[in-house]
Amino acid sequence: MPPYLISEDAFTEFLRRFETGEMPRSEWNHSAHLAVAAATIHTGGGPAEVRAKILAYNATQGIVSTPATGYHETITRFWVERIRELSAGLGRGATEWDAARAVVSAFAHRGRLFSSYYSYDVAACREARASYRPPDIPDILRA
Repeated sequence: MPPYLISEDAFTEFLRRFETGEMPRSEWNHSAHLAVAAATIHTGGGPAEVRAKILAYNATQGIVSTPATGYHETITRFWVERIRELSAGLGRGATEWDAARAVVSAFAHRGRLFSSYYSYDVAACREARASYRPPDIPDILRA
């Protein structure tokens, strides 16, 4: 479990550092993406809010989105849907921290889950980076 998920206070500080751009780019990994998205979704946000937060953070770090690099809409939307599915099972009193812990625990080690839903051709195409594309691997073939 990442150190920012050890306590609610640590998670609050993680979110503050993320939102202000104080979090170093070296810490902006798959788990951090999941935790930010889980907190955003838990408080009623959707894909647009997750996108805005990622792009705002990226700007603080000098990460420029181009047709070939940076923010990827299809990957973000894919993870937003997985997080929504998991979050639906959390109890009524769950907090942002609870949601982030559940999501990171379930998905941090499954970064390649995306490839069970999308072929390399879709994942690598510029159009999928710029706007959402639905999965192109049929349900029956998913591992």
